[in-house]
Amino acid sequence: MIKAFCPGHISCFFSPVRTADVMTTGSLGAGIRLDKGTFVTVEERSDRKLVITMDGVVVDARITERTIRSLSPDRGFDVTIENQLPVSQGMGMSAAGAIAAGLCVSLVEGMSEYDAYRAAHIAEVSLGGGLGDVAGIMGGRQPIRVSAGIPPFGRTIDSMLSMNVTVAMTGPGRDTGTVLSDTCIMNKITEEGARCVSEYLNERTERSLYELSSRFSGSAGLETDNIRDALTILRKDHRASVCMLGGSIFTDASEDSVRSLLGDVEAISCSSSAEGPRIIHRA
Repeated sequence: MIKAFCPGHISCFFSPVRTADVMTTGSLGAGIRLDKGTFVTVEERSDRKLVITMDGVVVDARITERTIRSLSPDRGFDVTIENQLPVSQGMGMSAAGAIAAGLCVSLVEGMSEYDAYRAAHIAEVSLGGGLGDVAGIMGGRQPIRVSAGIPPFGRTIDSMLSMNVTVAMTGPGRDTGTVLSDTCIMNKITEEGARCVSEYLNERTERSLYELSSRFSGSAGLETDNIRDALTILRKDHRASVCMLGGSIFTDASEDSVRSLLGDVEAISCSSSAEGPRIIHRA
């Protein structure tokens, strides 16, 4: 039995980059690697079956399954995923689950950590799960993706910005693949995201990160009514913006303040994390 942890990742703004090569496909952008994420336990089976259980329910986790099968096509595994953050809310949980599972399976197969990242990135991009979360999770405490894809093609720099944030769920999650396949929305995202990255590289501060993220979500039309209402309330005294691409927000307000201002919402305190994905147990 092998257990791994992978942090979540908020994408604050991004600009998609699609090429003929999946390894150079991804996005430019900036995000926050979180100290909360996903625990994955992998146990080898005596057959070739792959059974994935997420938060107590057997699921069809396509991105995690694709990652595992690309690393180990002939073995069977029982995979248990325990999430500290909600799925489909813009916190990189599909990438986190795939990376953590990949780390476990790559260890079984005698492969490298990079093989796990590569498999997770390919699965995410191919199946429409995201374009930058794997690179962001690899990239540091506050990663800035300056070249699309993952190393050695993609390049990410770490601003080393240390932040405490509260993430709050203001409504239903969003299907990332649906948004990424909408040409009109993606044109707006691409243009505004590229501008935000360029400006952020000139001023890598918490204030700038929030301001550019807010401009990005507003200009690209990514704020639902629930999100817009929550942001209006929070921004009276705090910084707040949208987790891409979800139904949630991140803010510098405390967990208690968020609940006091927004009412009965799920709110979770997090910090930007200096620690990346890792194996935490092997038996």
